[in-house]
Amino acid sequence: MGGYDRLAVARIFFFPALGGLLFGYDIGATSYVLTQLQSAKFSGVSWYDLVARSSALQGLVTSGGVGGAFVGASIVFKVADDLGRRRELLLGAALYVLGAACEFLGGGVGPYESGAGDGLFLLVLGRFVYGVGCGFVMHGAPSYIAEMSPAAIRGTLVSLKEAAIVVGICLGYGLGFALRETAGGWRYTYAASIPLALLLYWGAYCLPPSARWLSLKGDAAGARASLTFVYPNDDALLEAAVAELDDGGGGGDDGARGEPRSLLDAKYRRALTAGLGVVLLQQLTGQPSVLYYASTIFDAAGIGTVATVFVGVFKLFATLFAVVTVDRRGRRELLFVGVGSMFLALAALALAFYDFDPSGGFSAQKGAIVGLIFVYIAGYQVGFGPIAWLLISEVFPLEVRGQAVALAVQANFASNMLVSFLFPVAQTGLKALLGSTWYLTVLFGIFAVLDLYALHFINRNVPETKGMTLEEIERFLAGSKPNSRGADLSSVESPLIN
Repeated sequence: MGGYDRLAVARIFFFPALGGLLFGYDIGATSYVLTQLQSAKFSGVSWYDLVARSSALQGLVTSGGVGGAFVGASIVFKVADDLGRRRELLLGAALYVLGAACEFLGGGVGPYESGAGDGLFLLVLGRFVYGVGCGFVMHGAPSYIAEMSPAAIRGTLVSLKEAAIVVGICLGYGLGFALRETAGGWRYTYAASIPLALLLYWGAYCLPPSARWLSLKGDAAGARASLTFVYPNDDALLEAAVAELDDGGGGGDDGARGEPRSLLDAKYRRALTAGLGVVLLQQLTGQPSVLYYASTIFDAAGIGTVATVFVGVFKLFATLFAVVTVDRRGRRELLFVGVGSMFLALAALALAFYDFDPSGGFSAQKGAIVGLIFVYIAGYQVGFGPIAWLLISEVFPLEVRGQAVALAVQANFASNMLVSFLFPVAQTGLKALLGSTWYLTVLFGIFAVLDLYALHFINRNVPETKGMTLEEIERFLAGSKPNSRGADLSSVESPLIN
């Protein structure tokens, strides 16, 4: 692993990735919490019937965290370069603890049950606060890992953060499943995140600030000290990393540096097109629908919600494939393989769902649907899942990286909310318009067309960044050749719209 300190690099990855794990944990846990909250026997509260009768309350529980994450990302957009990546992780960890505590208290304290008003208020407030923490962490974590990692393994480490998210989803699924028949078990499912959030806070506190953020702030001595944390025993690599900081990003007028209006500059258009486009297509190609409504789809296929746990484990193995290949095969190749698999799966699902009858026992049609859903999930976890977060941590120039990554995170959560909300609406509307024979075929056909467009977009707009330092990527997107240590892309046609 070269001349860098292995333990230091492990810490640079582990603690920010722990924030991603807690983001995933919330997704997995909520899929079981929502079901348990509607149970007279296992909710542990007297207001379970309000949740069971109200799709609006169910939507608040499900989407409250995503809405909070969007708000958190919006705040980060304004303050990212003042806070720095490390402080974002600290604030995110604190908000995780506060949000999970509110969620737990929504069910009451000890033998004292909360009333419907107080309980629901605390639960929804906790979902929102936890979500705000997600907004801070999901901005700070990939940026910190990318800015502090050696270029040769940057792709692996940022992709491993996606694997950490999937591990979190599995943990949430697993604990939610284990406590599904425990009265009030949903409170403990949420509260279990508190010790991990405290560990995240301690770990982030012990990390040095991002060297590239310090360079952006003009603190050359501090940037060198942070890089010394990574290269304590290799002066040659340390000096090379310091020289790269001196030669790279931070370009542009000082008065505009880090200002949101800087993003409108034409010189950032290529990076914004690639980063924001991939993040939006990550969601618009159907991923939130499959993830948040996996239990519903598997119920319709006749295999029950227990399959959701196996989905989480499968996602993890698919993500690990991307992790071990991304720095050898490159970002574009994994995107083509992953999104291509998603397109084929969705096109086949559109045919398989023709005249689908969810009643009755297992059938060849249901077996085909289940298999195709797993193909779709594998494609997402190899392509969009890890690579979208990796690209947005790489392609934006240093002087606007804070705002640009925040904008990408906002776009991610906003499009996630949009698709999660519209999927059941589209199901109902298309079923009323087309009947049960055709509506799922048309719905999944729409997603297949979007996936086909995503392939065109990637081919035209997404650059290959394998093996390049962040400064080399910045120079390449500005129209210059990377130096000899980076991938020679000088012969590649402009990856963006001509």
